Amino acid sequence: MKFTLHKHSSTPLYQQICMQMVQRIQNGMLADGEQLPSLRTFADDLGVSLLTVRKAYKWLETKGYVSVQRGKGVYVKGQKTIPIPQPNLPYEWQRSLSYNIIRSQYLLNRKKQYYDFSQAVVYPRLLPTQFLADEMQKILDKNRMILATYGPVQGDEELRFAVSAYLEEQQGLTALPSNLIITSGVQQGIDLIAQTLLKPGDTVVVESPCYGAAIDVFMNKGINVLPIDVDEKGLRIDRLEEVCQKRKPVLVYVNPTFHNPTGTLMSEQRRRELVELAELYHFFIIEDDSFSEIYFDDFPLPRPIKYFDRNGHVLYIKGFSKTMAPGIRIAALLAEGPVYDWLYATKASMDIGSPLLTQKGILPFLRTERMRNHLQKLRIALQIRRDTSANILSSLGDSVQFHLPQGGLNLWVALPENVDAMSLLARANDASVSFLPGSSCFVHEPKHHYIRLSYSLLSDHDLTVGLEKLCEILSTELAGL
Repeated sequence: MKFTLHKHSSTPLYQQICMQMVQRIQNGMLADGEQLPSLRTFADDLGVSLLTVRKAYKWLETKGYVSVQRGKGVYVKGQKTIPIPQPNLPYEWQRSLSYNIIRSQYLLNRKKQYYDFSQAVVYPRLLPTQFLADEMQKILDKNRMILATYGPVQGDEELRFAVSAYLEEQQGLTALPSNLIITSGVQQGIDLIAQTLLKPGDTVVVESPCYGAAIDVFMNKGINVLPIDVDEKGLRIDRLEEVCQKRKPVLVYVNPTFHNPTGTLMSEQRRRELVELAELYHFFIIEDDSFSEIYFDDFPLPRPIKYFDRNGHVLYIKGFSKTMAPGIRIAALLAEGPVYDWLYATKASMDIGSPLLTQKGILPFLRTERMRNHLQKLRIALQIRRDTSANILSSLGDSVQFHLPQGGLNLWVALPENVDAMSLLARANDASVSFLPGSSCFVHEPKHHYIRLSYSLLSDHDLTVGLEKLCEILSTELAGL
């Protein structure tokens, strides 16, 4: 039974033990009647005093989680859902929210085609793959034992300091290294938050349309998912306020900067208003920042939503996979207050720690001018692909509609309402062309005449050939209407 204690946390050690013990009881990892370690054994395993363990067991006994049988030991006593009290600290609003861990998984299978517009992934030759491979080889040559070493639950300390400096420089965010948790990509960050903060029956608000994998995380945990429309300025805050007046969402998930799938850029005013609503109605915001480095016009981007947060309402996830390499699967989750400790405990039970080699491998990239130069070249290359895609699609005239994004990897295309994207996909597959049907980006009432085209994955030549093939198929379809 492995417990991980964060000894520099503001949460007392005995409470961290209680939190992790309750999680294991609630999710069935500790069965009713199971005997727990003795005081001395548990204290030695954790490297804490007997008094710390005694206080933890006493609290668990008082709340009905365990029974202490004199002379025999301490035994699990059923499953409870009693919230754990916290000390009187800032971020007080967080303490009124219960949290639980519910494990689930999903698998998304896509039929691979040669002209693949379905994946928001960057063309491999535009990424610093060789540089990262060389850096990792240097690390292995110097210390092969890194492959036999668990990474810290919180993430490599050097990387957390480097990410902290990066966020300060690039986003204007003050992110203390002690408030960062390194995750295996943005997707794990979303799942980590969901496992920690949500239980079946809770309400989560998402954008409509929305990043499909985020929808899957929430739906597969038995959560009530409420979609709210996105317009040209981002999430409709007026609609969100109407929802908050009738329901009490625990969480709002947004992808505000070059939104996936629409490419929309949320205005600064709406970012501020979203934080104000979170303060008024006491909900968390997941800010998914996967694309903010990929902008095409020379203008200042709005500050992250996290920039306007003063009370720990925003859980900010910065992804690095899109701009460095999909295979590294690294992101950083920024949180403060008690929720940080809850996330830390959940991460400890989820995977013990993210891979150390990839964390060390990207350090030189984050610390040098090479990162800045890479991003500048990447933006130029992707802007060319965006413009090529828009020009080819424009040949279809007004029969298709799309907003030209100022950044990101995707075009969100509206077809005539009587065109079914799934039927179109079947015909496109026959020509080795694929795209993402827009229906996968909606929750309850999918709209079947949208498609998402990712212009980032193919070479310039294949992008042109593939889109011309798709336009031929669309022209035939439109001619038959």
